[in-house]
Amino acid sequence: MRMDRIPTKSDLTAAEFSALREVSTGFMSRTIPKDRRTRLVELGLIQEVMGGLMATPAGRIVARM
Repeated sequence: MRMDRIPTKSDLTAAEFSALREVSTGFMSRTIPKDRRTRLVELGLIQEVMGGLMATPAGRIVARM
């Protein structure tokens, strides 16, 4: 499910938002559950890089909300 706007905190479940906040602090391993990771990638809030996860610029904005 790709959105045509930057998602907001209200578009995420509490668990998804918590995972996004965790990833937004910097590069991390893939420790968040696969379903949350997949949804956040689909929404363009995080990306998988070099075997780990990083927040996208949009993800960092949403995590601060």
